[in-house]
Amino acid sequence: MTSLTGPANTPRKLGIVLILLVVLPLVFYSAYEFASLSEGERLMREMYQRQLDAILFSLNQHAWDVCSQWATQVDLFILSGPASDRKRIDEYFERTPALQAVVLADSNLRELSVLRRPGDTGQALTTAEWNALVTPARSRLDAVRRFQRVDYRKLEPFVLPDTVGGDGRILIMFARAIGGGDFAGLLIRERQFIQRVISPKLTEVASEEFILGVFRRGSAEPLTASGTVPPGSVFQRRDLWLLPGHEVGIRLQGTTVDEVVKARFQRNLLLILLLDLILLAGALMVYRNVRAQTEFARSKSAFVSNVSHELRTPLALIRMYAETLEMGRLKNEVKKQEYYSTILRETDRLSHLVNTILNFSRMEAGKRPYQFRSLDLNASTQAVLETYRLHLEQHQIHPVIAFAREPVRISADGDAVAEAIINLVDNGIKYRGSSTYLGVRTFARDGNGVLEIEDHGIGIAPEHQKKIFDVFYRVPTGAVHETKGSGLGLSLVSHIMNAHNGTVEVTSVPGKGSTFRLVFPLEKTPNTATAGENA
Repeated sequence: MTSLTGPANTPRKLGIVLILLVVLPLVFYSAYEFASLSEGERLMREMYQRQLDAILFSLNQHAWDVCSQWATQVDLFILSGPASDRKRIDEYFERTPALQAVVLADSNLRELSVLRRPGDTGQALTTAEWNALVTPARSRLDAVRRFQRVDYRKLEPFVLPDTVGGDGRILIMFARAIGGGDFAGLLIRERQFIQRVISPKLTEVASEEFILGVFRRGSAEPLTASGTVPPGSVFQRRDLWLLPGHEVGIRLQGTTVDEVVKARFQRNLLLILLLDLILLAGALMVYRNVRAQTEFARSKSAFVSNVSHELRTPLALIRMYAETLEMGRLKNEVKKQEYYSTILRETDRLSHLVNTILNFSRMEAGKRPYQFRSLDLNASTQAVLETYRLHLEQHQIHPVIAFAREPVRISADGDAVAEAIINLVDNGIKYRGSSTYLGVRTFARDGNGVLEIEDHGIGIAPEHQKKIFDVFYRVPTGAVHETKGSGLGLSLVSHIMNAHNGTVEVTSVPGKGSTFRLVFPLEKTPNTATAGENA
């Protein structure tokens, strides 16, 4: 009992061990890696954001530096000399092509002077526009002057109404370094400033890794860009300090940061899942292999137990009857003949069991020889039934025979075919239940010779029908399991049919019986004998 219980519990114990050693660590590892992936993607996103922020900051700083340099030049080259020095003014405008005009105002913001670019006919700054701008912006301008008093030049941009054609104007005010607190302003046109000052810097900074563009706030179409910008593909935008209502946008060349992060996350997640599947598949293969080995060990144990019982029963009868005869206790001749018949029958039973085991051993080793010759399946079956007649009669079974009218010629080993038929007939007897029916039929079908043996016994459940031809397999439950047997009979039948390039078929309904069919290829060339071995 211990040997049977141990193997039975082995798969369950192994399953628990695999769960503890493989599945649970795998779950924790996957959860950890998933969390690490999420954290890694967050860090990667932050890294890109800092890098992009630095690039956007450099663009803003460039625009600021350019305008700050222009403001310094206003003090050095224009306002340090007479305002009427037209040559100096013209030279200044030549160095600042995006500048439309320079605006000069006193410290009280009342007196206004506009120095325009030579040849410029566009709308500059009118007195009305100036008055409308100064009144609400006085606090901002006072802050500009306070910064200048501590030697920091602050540039304060103001948006002016658009001129005809939609080219906006920006007035960038600052406090003069010299001039007793007076103000000055740089009047620029948005488009010209973007094209001549910002656009060259975009191309320089973007290099081959990024695409940069300048957008109106809320617009998907760039005013200028270092490359082609698909709609909605800009990852980050930052305001342009000196151009209110405008933004600098950035994206990676060929893809967005979101797409890069998502692709990396999906790739790493796929690798983790693949690793999980490989480990789980390995654990499952180990479990199934050990389970199969356990089932095989249990089947072998049951086989030894069944064969031992099958051997002990006839040996006990033979010994008992032989001792009785030897001591001369029987005076009745009829009784003596009955004892002799029993001893002979049990000896045949032992011989059949031993031959079955030996044949199976030779088949497993590939050493059983087969002598193929031309056989009539009808005659071979009839000979087996005649040999087995007394055994059938003892169980009150009278086979219902229906042979094909014409000989069913096959090329086969006569002893092997007889052994296969005996095993099927023996199964029909063992598992007949209360029925005494046994049908035996032969016929030709689709180029094959078929031997069919049918019983009306206990039948076989569908889930066991594919396994009954496995070595040592016996149906684990029900009346089939309760009947003694070695578990080799049907396996031998399957081996024999494979050696004859044939098949064995089974049709069974629990409680109604089973039908086994031996399907042999019909002999194509009659009266030709061949010999071979089952490898």
